[in-house]
Amino acid sequence: MEKSKQKPIILGGVIALAILIIFVLANREDPSLPTVQASFSDKIRKLPDFSEIKDVTEKKNSFFETLYPAIEQENKQILKVRDAIANLQAVPFESLAENQLSWISDTSKYFRIKDEEVTEETLAKLMQRVDIVPPSLALTQAAIESGWGSSRFSREGNNIFGQWCFTKGCGMVPSSRDSDKAHEVSEFSSINAAVRSYIRNLNSGNAYQKLRAERAKLRNADKEITGIALAKTLDKYSEEGEVYIAKLTKFINQNKLQRFNQQFQESLVQQASL
Repeated sequence: MEKSKQKPIILGGVIALAILIIFVLANREDPSLPTVQASFSDKIRKLPDFSEIKDVTEKKNSFFETLYPAIEQENKQILKVRDAIANLQAVPFESLAENQLSWISDTSKYFRIKDEEVTEETLAKLMQRVDIVPPSLALTQAAIESGWGSSRFSREGNNIFGQWCFTKGCGMVPSSRDSDKAHEVSEFSSINAAVRSYIRNLNSGNAYQKLRAERAKLRNADKEITGIALAKTLDKYSEEGEVYIAKLTKFINQNKLQRFNQQFQESLVQQASL
């Protein structure tokens, strides 16, 4: 009698365990479908006070070396997402699973693609938007837009790229804002968050379609994606227009910032060898 009672109990336990295993397998994260936003490592909560460094060369190098790790981390995550998109493009679209289609949909929304439904064209659009911003360009714009980390917005709101937002209360109100304007200057919880937002902005904003087209052109021709090449497309980033482009180009050359592009490529090679 004891044994006959145990059989249903054991059978029920086996079924419950099987259901649990199926649930876990169905809901675990697919490593081939990375999240767009990786967790921050070595978070930079605030920039150091670079004004305390009197030697100009030392101050510049300290600024670049402080920001570079955050730029490298975000670009590496972007490349993981890009690789996943390329892998999905390599198989027949009709064979894609529901979780893959859902991932494509979520990723396209993040990069502000407004397709009503996911199609092969959605993947093609993503391939143009999901790509790196050269460290040389990111470091240049950070230095210029933040005044080497001395601006009010970079000190109080970690806004090192001069990014705006357009909802009341979304950020800090510029004291010099014209009365007919409604924009505010975005605030970020960390420098890493500011870098992520900046890269997303260039990868999805309507004003930067020329940048994405030029980058895709270089990528398709198997040429290096440089800050100088992309700087030529950023006439809409600043009200200075063509003057701003000249400023970016001169800054990259004067500070020899292409060395950080090389450093990034070397880090990718090292990562691939692990």
